[in-house]
Amino acid sequence: MMQIEVIEDESQHVVIVGLSGRMDSSNSRAFEEKMVNLIQAGKTRMVVDCAQLQYISSAGLRVFLMAAKQLTMAKGKLILASLNDDVRQVFNLTGFSSIFQICDSREEAIRNHGD
Repeated sequence: MMQIEVIEDESQHVVIVGLSGRMDSSNSRAFEEKMVNLIQAGKTRMVVDCAQLQYISSAGLRVFLMAAKQLTMAKGKLILASLNDDVRQVFNLTGFSSIFQICDSREEAIRNHGD
């Protein structure tokens, strides 16, 4: 089962959402609800840390796309960080690598939000 951890880095006003485990149709809804709630609460600068994410299905990818669209409408930005090789390959094969800004580390992703 996937776990979602939300860390707010107040110094940079960036919300970091950490994902761990496997994300598929059975649990992507929890991630979607978390992202929607954060965006509705006015959090528009987000980093999704995928360091502990082992697998993502099309259902999980759909949530990333939905969150990115909502953040774009809110003049915000979503940056992904620390994708492992398997997850990165899924992003590459689906063309999602060209849609999302992907950084090698959480720290780099936070810096890319700038102030």
